[in-house]
Amino acid sequence: MPTPPLPAISTHHRAPPPWPPPKTATNPRVKIRCGVLAPPAGQALQTAAAAPGPRSTNYPPNRVPSSDVNLHIQRLCRAGDLAEAARLLGSEGVDVRSYCAVIQLCGEERSLEAGRRAHAAVRASSGGTGGIGSVLGKRLVLMYLKCGDLGSARGVFDEMPPQVADVRVWTLLMSAYAKAGDFGEGVLLFRQMHCCRVSPDAHAISCVLKCIASLGSIMDGEVVHGLLEKLGLGEECAVANALIALYSRCGWMEDAMQVFESMHPRDAISWNSMISGCFSNGWHGRAVDLFRKMWSEGLEISSVTVVSVLPACAELGYDLVGKVVHGYSVKSGLLWELESLDRRIDDVLGSKLVFLYVKCGDIASARRVFDVMSSKSNLHVWNLLIGGYSKAGEFQESLLLFEQMHGLGITPDEHTISCLLKCITSLSRVRDGLVAHGYLVKLGFGAQCAVCNALISFYAKSNRIGDALEVFDGMLHPNIISWNSIISGCTSNGLKSEAIQLFITMWIQGQELDSATLLGVLPACSQSCYWLLGRGLHGYSVKTGLIGETPLANALLDMYSNCSDWHSTNQIFRSMDQKNVVSWTAMITSYTRAGLFDKVAGLLQEMVLDGIRPDVFAVTSALHAFAGDESLKHGKSVHGYVIRNGMEKLLPVANALMEMYVRCGNIEEARLIFDRVTNKDIISWNTLIGSYSKNNLANESFILFSDMLLQFKPNAVTMTCILPAAASLSSLERGREIHAYALRRGYLEDNYTYNALVDMYVKCGALLVARLLFDRLTKKNLISWTIMIAGYGMHGCGRDAIALFEEMRSSGVEPDSASFSAILYACCHSGLRNETWRFFNAMRNEHKIEPKLKHYACIVDLLSHTGNLKEAFEFIESMPIEPDSSIWVSLLHGCRIHRDVKLAEKVADRVFKLEPENTGYYVLLANIYAEAERWEAVKKLKSKIGGRGLRENSGCSWIEVGGKVHVFATDNRNHPQGSRIAGFLDDVTTRMKEEGHDPKKKYALMGANDAVHDEALCGHSSKLAIAFGMLNLSEGQPIRVTKNSRVCSHCHEAAKFISKMCNREIILRDSSRFHRFEGGRCSCRGYC
Repeated sequence: MPTPPLPAISTHHRAPPPWPPPKTATNPRVKIRCGVLAPPAGQALQTAAAAPGPRSTNYPPNRVPSSDVNLHIQRLCRAGDLAEAARLLGSEGVDVRSYCAVIQLCGEERSLEAGRRAHAAVRASSGGTGGIGSVLGKRLVLMYLKCGDLGSARGVFDEMPPQVADVRVWTLLMSAYAKAGDFGEGVLLFRQMHCCRVSPDAHAISCVLKCIASLGSIMDGEVVHGLLEKLGLGEECAVANALIALYSRCGWMEDAMQVFESMHPRDAISWNSMISGCFSNGWHGRAVDLFRKMWSEGLEISSVTVVSVLPACAELGYDLVGKVVHGYSVKSGLLWELESLDRRIDDVLGSKLVFLYVKCGDIASARRVFDVMSSKSNLHVWNLLIGGYSKAGEFQESLLLFEQMHGLGITPDEHTISCLLKCITSLSRVRDGLVAHGYLVKLGFGAQCAVCNALISFYAKSNRIGDALEVFDGMLHPNIISWNSIISGCTSNGLKSEAIQLFITMWIQGQELDSATLLGVLPACSQSCYWLLGRGLHGYSVKTGLIGETPLANALLDMYSNCSDWHSTNQIFRSMDQKNVVSWTAMITSYTRAGLFDKVAGLLQEMVLDGIRPDVFAVTSALHAFAGDESLKHGKSVHGYVIRNGMEKLLPVANALMEMYVRCGNIEEARLIFDRVTNKDIISWNTLIGSYSKNNLANESFILFSDMLLQFKPNAVTMTCILPAAASLSSLERGREIHAYALRRGYLEDNYTYNALVDMYVKCGALLVARLLFDRLTKKNLISWTIMIAGYGMHGCGRDAIALFEEMRSSGVEPDSASFSAILYACCHSGLRNETWRFFNAMRNEHKIEPKLKHYACIVDLLSHTGNLKEAFEFIESMPIEPDSSIWVSLLHGCRIHRDVKLAEKVADRVFKLEPENTGYYVLLANIYAEAERWEAVKKLKSKIGGRGLRENSGCSWIEVGGKVHVFATDNRNHPQGSRIAGFLDDVTTRMKEEGHDPKKKYALMGANDAVHDEALCGHSSKLAIAFGMLNLSEGQPIRVTKNSRVCSHCHEAAKFISKMCNREIILRDSSRFHRFEGGRCSCRGYC
């Protein structure tokens, strides 16, 4: 008759198991090999034949056992002479007691061979018929179990008649199966015992519950629970402990707690099982509470208890409770090894203490415990400590600990290698990372997923993305972390297209996408060509609910901001339920990128009202916005917030404040902040040096650069900041020194530095050197072309500028607004009227670039110089944008050249309304009156200037001789070589008159006396500088002079004559262009 399957029984209503023994079976003991407790339906029970044991051995009627042999065997067994006792088993008349004594001795001696010989003797004595009796069977089973031969023990057990095998034999065998890890066979044996109507005791129930717990079969556990309740064994402490272990192992902590609460009394094992179960199932707080109750009840705290409660304290961060337990362990002696003479900490307890302190962030205490542990062979403890140092940012200490571990011959696992690679990555030690890669391949970890993930991260963060891709391609089964790491690595290394392709491949392969995946790929979608993919990912995040994660929403904010989709950016920001400081900072940055600087102040105020305190990043982002808007008022407001919150000494904030003040034109305040910063970095120095250069404070820039060289090592950005200072002074010697310094340091590999160098040579008058450097540049960008085109324009080489512009377009570089400004400037200053109009129309019609004031100024300048004054005036009136003073001044200069006083007065009226405080424009009009000999108008204009309290801006010129810059102002008579300069200029004036070159003596704001005019002619700063150069520079060396305003016609004529008279090349740079005088001619060809 087949045995019915076991039904599931509720934990609250436990019914007796439906296990009636088969009624029709000839032998009640069965042997079940399938299933855990219930065999499949329809399977018949296999019966075992009963046979008489050795006790019923039939001796011949005329033979009687010899008592002397049995006594001798028993004496030998008591003496421990197993070999002799086993030999005598072959004698006649040996009884069961003798067999039992020898078999027992075999078990005690763990002599399997002798036990088998004794077993064979038992079989031989029975004549090979029948089974084994109860006493001999138990001894044989026990002997085989002690000798570790579970199979032979089971064979003996199966030969025993079911009526003679008591519960202890069943329990012994079940326990042996449990120890051997064959829990299923142990449960089947219990099932077989029940079918044989052998009533289990507490030990048998405990044993089968342990087997069921190991199998995780909660249904079978409930059935056994019901059975033991029926048998009245539920109150047995050992049984209850086994039930607690079962329910804890299967995750049914409520049932385990119910069993625990119903126990009276409880022993230490009960408490330990419950505490361990609570920890294993994540009930860390309950585990600590149980430990507290156990302690308060005065129960013995053992090492098992401590081992269970310490990890719970670690997970909860209860470092104080953990320290109390640690102290108790020390005081009670639990912490120390019993056999240790040097008081070394027990390995198991030590590892739990290390885990506690590492988890609570007390790495120093963890290290102290580790250093006094009895054994250093536990790899898990090494991993804990190495990982703890890594989390604390002490990467170097992690590496030293790994070296110590390696020196002790302990082989690392994949966790160790992963942590090692993370430390090497954080320390940016690429060489060590390559060595570690070879080491892990040698150990056979090259295919481990966790190790490969760490390698990908290492190579990606070390800017070796090619190696990272190679590692990824070699992985057989990359997981989601692998995909996320390689996608994020490609994005951070600028390989945005590759990141997108990897993401698409990941998606096609059906890999699960999480928030980390989207965070890795969204920055790559900031390019315009992947904008639609970014929107698709946005939709996916909404569909999956990932949009609720604040970091992902922040990434979407940044993506839309980079794509200039301000509507979507604002929409996401306003729909966010939880905004953190990163969200607000991203929005501030978004407004800054969009140029919506006026909204940043309101957003910052709204952020503060929302209870979010701006951090360093938010403050610096706001300062960048106010710098772009040149909003000094709002910038000062943020500066006040910085001071109130003690953030002024933070270097990023100080640098942002300097930039804000520099952009707002308050360089003095920027210098004060710079002087207060004690820990200046390269950005601090570069910011102020660059600000001095941009604001034409070249001398201050060079002084600061000299101070920097004494304290800090410049970088390529420093070169781009200081080179414009040399360019503004036209200081070729200093420019060459900087060039040599940058060349030695290898900074010329940077395109920005190289472009600044070309620009410096252009503005220092060394056009040929600039072109030579330009031609050597392999990767020319739009800035490189524009600088060179503008250089040709400054030097009056319009045709060369046009040729270079066409070459730029043929190379595939499309011009922008600045490029057209440069080419228009070059054409206009070379008098190329048709070409100027051609480029102006091409800019508007072909390239769809709307002209700005600087483009219109070039057209007005061209028309003015060519005498088309009326056309120029009408052109200004028809401009779609409001003209500024520079446009009208260009026309005013044209009026002076072509002596149109009437139009000059009309234009001057427009100029004075726009800039009434600029005395230079009054001087220009006065010169126009003077050249037209309208002296009354000159006097009226002079009195007008005096009445307004305006002072004429004095021009100056300078020349560099012997590494020193000599500055000359108008009518400067205090120079040490003043008499020599005056004598030289007197000779020039005399020679000019002799040859018929009499400069015009019509000066504005001067008297009409010719003697005064002649004296004034010699007082012009440009001629003074040229004369000084002629007197102090060696023969054949060009004279390089720089003037801070436009060169006047008198100085221009004098310079032409001096170049012819002395046969010297004179290079004069004024505020508008270069004039190269050679042989009495100027490169401007009259277009001053």
